[in-house]
Amino acid sequence: MKKVFLIVPLIILGCTKEAPEKIPPPPDEIQVPIGFGAGIINTKAPIESVSGVPSTQIDGIQILRQDVHKNSSPTWSTVSSVTATASFFTNGNFVVNPLQYHNSNKNNYSHFTAYYPGVNENSVATTLSNGVATFTITGQEDIISAPSATAQGSSSSIPVALTFSHKLSQLQIYIKAANDGAIGAWGNITAVKATSASVLDLNITSQALTQNATPVITDLSTGASPQALTTGFASFGTILVYPGTLTIKVTSANVPEQTVTITGLSSTTAGHAHRIDLTFTATAINFSATLTDWVNGTTGSGTVE
Repeated sequence: MKKVFLIVPLIILGCTKEAPEKIPPPPDEIQVPIGFGAGIINTKAPIESVSGVPSTQIDGIQILRQDVHKNSSPTWSTVSSVTATASFFTNGNFVVNPLQYHNSNKNNYSHFTAYYPGVNENSVATTLSNGVATFTITGQEDIISAPSATAQGSSSSIPVALTFSHKLSQLQIYIKAANDGAIGAWGNITAVKATSASVLDLNITSQALTQNATPVITDLSTGASPQALTTGFASFGTILVYPGTLTIKVTSANVPEQTVTITGLSSTTAGHAHRIDLTFTATAINFSATLTDWVNGTTGSGTVE
C-alpha cells in the first residue's frame, strides 16, 4: 500500500527579518495523491502473470477518469479521451503518469477504468470514442481491460484496485508428423492461421468485447518462421483470436493451404488458452485388385479330313 503524502505549498511573505510565516492552504486545496493497485486474472495468455502480477513489464496502459458526486456513478459512454497512461511492473507496482490526485471537493469521488493496448501500441490501431475503444488486431496482441474502480475520497488510504482480465482467446499451436513419410510429403510447415474477426469494440461501461459494426474477418497467423516437422510435438507459436467458432488453416512447402477439422474444440472462450495439436500424415494411394476367373467358353468341334 502506498503512503499518502500531503503536498503543502509554502507561501513566503515579503522580505522581513522575522522568519517567514507558513500559511497552510484551505483544506479543500490540499492535493492528495491517489494510490493504485492492480492485478491480472485469467493468467494463461501471452501477457503472462503469476499471482496477478505480470511476468514482463506492461507499458502504455490507458487510464480513463471521471469525477462525479459520491452518490452518483460515472458515465463512461461520454468519454473520448485518455486521462493518463500506466506501467505495470513485475514487482506488482502500478505507476500512473501523470500522478492522479483526489478531487478537491470532498463530495466528489474519482472513478477509474483502464485498458490495453493503447493507440499504436505493439502496432495495434486503437481509437476511443464515446466510451468505446476500437482495436484492429493481427493475432499477436493481447487485449486486457479493468472495470471501473473508485477512489473514495481524500481521507481514504485504500488504493484504487484495477483488476484486468483477458478479452481474447489464445491458441497454442503444436505440430508433428505422424511418421517419416509425412515429413517428406509435407515439407516445412510455412503457416498456421485462425479465422477471426479482427476489428473489435470494447464497451468501457459493460467491459464487453464485440465485433465492430462493420465486421472484418481475417486469417490471423502465428507469425512463425517455416519449420520442419518431427515425430514429436513442437510449438509453432500462438494466435490470439476473438472468442467463438474455430477455423484453422495450414500451409506447407509442398501442400497448398487447406482447412483442418479440429476435434474436441468447436469454439473458443475469452481468457482461456487452448492447445491445438496438429498431426500431419502422409496421404498414400491405396490399391485394390481382383483376378477374374477363367470362364469356359462354348465348345466347338471340327472334322479334319
